[in-house]
Amino acid sequence: MLAKYTGVITSFESRDLLKTLTAHRGIATVPIAGKYRAIDFPLSYMKNAGIRNIHVLTSKNCRSLRNHLDVAKSWGLNRKNGGLTIHSGDVESDTELLVENFDDLLKSKDEMIVIAPTYMIANIDLDKAIEFHELSEADVTVIYKNIPEPSENFLGCDILEFNEKNHLTRACANFLPKKNQNISLEIFLIKRSLLMALVMSRPLNQISLKDIIYRSKNNLKIMGFEHKEYLSCLNSLANYFRTNMDLINSKTLKEIFFNENRPIFSKVKDSIPTHYLSEEVVKNSIISNECFIEGTVINSVLSRYVNVEKGARVENCIILQNCTIKAGTHLKNIIVDKNVVLEETELEGNPSYPLVIQKKYKF
Repeated sequence: MLAKYTGVITSFESRDLLKTLTAHRGIATVPIAGKYRAIDFPLSYMKNAGIRNIHVLTSKNCRSLRNHLDVAKSWGLNRKNGGLTIHSGDVESDTELLVENFDDLLKSKDEMIVIAPTYMIANIDLDKAIEFHELSEADVTVIYKNIPEPSENFLGCDILEFNEKNHLTRACANFLPKKNQNISLEIFLIKRSLLMALVMSRPLNQISLKDIIYRSKNNLKIMGFEHKEYLSCLNSLANYFRTNMDLINSKTLKEIFFNENRPIFSKVKDSIPTHYLSEEVVKNSIISNECFIEGTVINSVLSRYVNVEKGARVENCIILQNCTIKAGTHLKNIIVDKNVVLEETELEGNPSYPLVIQKKYKF
């Protein structure tokens, strides 16, 4: 059943969403929980569902993405037939790039397509979604999550409304948090031939794939499949910060990363374990390999090659790779981009407006 599905991952989210963090990288490759990248999530849940033919659509400035995906075997996608293909171009929308690469999609014998973005962080049970789609005989299935209480964590996301038959009746942007909102994960299951027909009849080149599908709700049977586990959207610095802090929680960490049937894969790097030479406190943190910890680290996420010297204190922080936090430095609620050296300084941000130290900065 699953062999007939092709995956399409769209990476066209605005880089303005995460400000300076995406000045040198797309949202697809922002670090999550230390060693992972945002694109690892859709790649993994597609792999776990048996999908072996995946196309990634991205803008022309995608060096960090190509570097991350250069070893496709990490996701079992280093194949002679199918596998992982990256399409990039100087276009304004995923729709334009899809049209430019229709020939590659036509080469596949797969009848069905799963479309997913990179900025929705979740571990989707795609097997169940596919089973639902096929049993319901829907033209399109869209995956959503119900948020029972008002939450600002999904401002700007799409809200979906369904009738009593679970047919999509309305899709709009979320500008006012309310109870029982259905947040779209922007994951769609659709026939390849139907997708191509919709794309070729689009009113504007710049319109996105998701908007083409939403606009067809009155002419198609679009049904909803509910995702009931963890969801986060990387559409602001505050949400990026919160997502990483969420994953420090052992329950959330286990739900996302330690599901035996749905593991999350990432690029494999051979590395040595982290050295802990501290007499100070190191607790409740995610610390990647090849770090050197002598100082205090509390409620924080550290990527590879981070050095926290004795007398330094890092609390509620996200430290990206190859950073040095020197003695006498105290950080709280800070995001530190890669290749930064901080020496004898005290910096404190706000979880709702975290302070970001730019890449290669020396303070």
